Amino acid sequence: MNERDQSTRARIEAVRRTIEDRLAEEPTLDELAASADLSPFHFHRLFRGIVGETVAGYQRRLRLERAAHRIEHGEGDLLTVALDAGYASHEAFTRAFGKHFGQAPSEYRAKVNEEAGEAAPDEDLDVRIESLEPHVVAFVRHVGPYSGVGEAWKTLMKWGWSKTLFGSAKTFGLCHDDPDVTDTERLRYDACMTVRAGTRVRGKVALRSLPGGTFAVTTHHGDYTSIGRTYAALFARIVTQGVGGKTYRLGDPPSREVYLNDPRKTRPEDLITEVWMPVEQIPGE
Repeated sequence: MNERDQSTRARIEAVRRTIEDRLAEEPTLDELAASADLSPFHFHRLFRGIVGETVAGYQRRLRLERAAHRIEHGEGDLLTVALDAGYASHEAFTRAFGKHFGQAPSEYRAKVNEEAGEAAPDEDLDVRIESLEPHVVAFVRHVGPYSGVGEAWKTLMKWGWSKTLFGSAKTFGLCHDDPDVTDTERLRYDACMTVRAGTRVRGKVALRSLPGGTFAVTTHHGDYTSIGRTYAALFARIVTQGVGGKTYRLGDPPSREVYLNDPRKTRPEDLITEVWMPVEQIPGE
């Protein structure tokens, strides 16, 4: 890939992140094209060619998948979820949700509630609450099965190995999607390294600001392939029991994974990973 192609791809990827960060808004095609310094005609075609979806299709899918997350883990009524997803009515949302997921939102919620009732929360799960300030990261995006994130880490660490050599940078993964909701080939994952604002990056390494926030944190022991059980236990604990005598609701993804040992030097059964899930304290509770 030549330098011009890399620049174009980087601009399209930056627009993709803008869409992800502004799902609650309605940026126009002209606005997004201008941010990529392209005409709407060329931008629309380049976006579809690189991302594999139209701009409108990408926005719509992410909103529906966020809605599914809120239906599964949130406490809002379906009309509120529909409005937050950009639909003017419950009926329009139900049609779009049913077309994408194959069932109505109410059926989806009933199924999730039934499955949750069958799984008892782990009362012994060790959970703590942590707060993070806004910070800047260098990152490499991986799209596809989570099992393939190793290449993103290789690229990031090759670029930033000196920053971690002296303990000045923290690394973690951002998991944007739920494998039970999003098609495997469209799962988004960012291999991240904390850096100073204004750090120069190159190639597939990009820079972004993260807002920080409040997180419920627990520890997963064992192979990464079984980490879904720890996520489920953490979800159940937050929703049913709270943490430290306080009640929380689950926030929107991404969640974070902090890897406490090196998978290249550690047996799968001995891996230790911290799972950080965004949460919001429920006022007055």
